[in-house]
Amino acid sequence: MATINLGNIKFTWQGAYDANTAYAIDDVVSYNGSSYVCIQASTGNLPTVTTHWNVMSVKGTDGTNGTNGTDLST
Repeated sequence: MATINLGNIKFTWQGAYDANTAYAIDDVVSYNGSSYVCIQASTGNLPTVTTHWNVMSVKGTDGTNGTNGTDLST
């Protein structure tokens, strides 16, 4: 059975996407409420450009209690 060193598998959180930042493979950014992982070195390519980025998680819809969970009916 093959052995995998989990210490070699990691993502690097880079925060909010910035078009002026050079991103490397496995860098992760947030953009419009979703998160994306870089799959090809990239500078200036929006996270929605699928040749450079894959979706990691997609923003869901706001619930009925508003964006911060506060009950707006009262």
